[in-house]
Amino acid sequence: MSVSQLLAPARSAFRVIWPKPWSASKLLTPLGEAVEELERRRKDTVLMQKIEEYLEGDVPPHFAGGPILYLARHVATPNFETLRFFHLVEATGLPTVIGQDLKDKFVPKNSLKKALGKLPISTSVTMRGGQCRETYERLSIIDFNSSSGKPFEEIRTHWGEPLSDFHASLFKELTKHPVAIANEADWIDRQHRGNLLTHYKKFLALFIAHGILFEDYALNDREEARFIERVLRPAYRFVERKFGCRPLIAQLTPTTGESAEFWISYPQKVRDIVHERLATPSL
Repeated sequence: MSVSQLLAPARSAFRVIWPKPWSASKLLTPLGEAVEELERRRKDTVLMQKIEEYLEGDVPPHFAGGPILYLARHVATPNFETLRFFHLVEATGLPTVIGQDLKDKFVPKNSLKKALGKLPISTSVTMRGGQCRETYERLSIIDFNSSSGKPFEEIRTHWGEPLSDFHASLFKELTKHPVAIANEADWIDRQHRGNLLTHYKKFLALFIAHGILFEDYALNDREEARFIERVLRPAYRFVERKFGCRPLIAQLTPTTGESAEFWISYPQKVRDIVHERLATPSL
């Protein structure tokens, strides 16, 4: 099944563009412009050397090999926003990498993390009266009590499979797009894990000339708004001043009527995959 077919429930995402409250749009660069700028910067040997010195030579190998298009998530998984990522990058021809942090801890109150253990399956997306209406079936695939507070690398599904392995296996089921998944846990350890602002300065430096980050930021979520004000914006300004150019961040999801939950939900095919796993003996 093609990515376009899997994204069919979100057809409006490619047609109807609605205004929304102020977001971090000023920090974003249109993808075409970002690709051209990335190529130009990589020819600037002085800039490349300055980045290398700031990172003290600690550039992850998947960034060091050439420019990449990058998506950072707690655990790599082919939900609708990841499928959207593949749709956007297909025409560029550049390598794509999804970074994950398996040492990060599972916290059920975090909606993004919760969706990795209790999968929202999109069953319907319709437009009525100018509003987007969505329905979901939610499937728990882990024990929340025993998993809460554990690193993702230690969590297993109800059928005994490592949680990250299950999510990685979904890529083969949902898309033929080649997927490179990088566990960034050790790099995050070396680059100030626990001090988010300091870490983010290092992280954003990778997107001066080594790649383009795909992300979406919204101020209508309180936790996200706090992150933007306390971490993203100051780290962004620091990196921009230090290198004389802005980090390259491209818009991931469109400004349409779909909710944030839609983009972290899954196609209906995932429901069948989960039921098949539950029917098999424990691994």
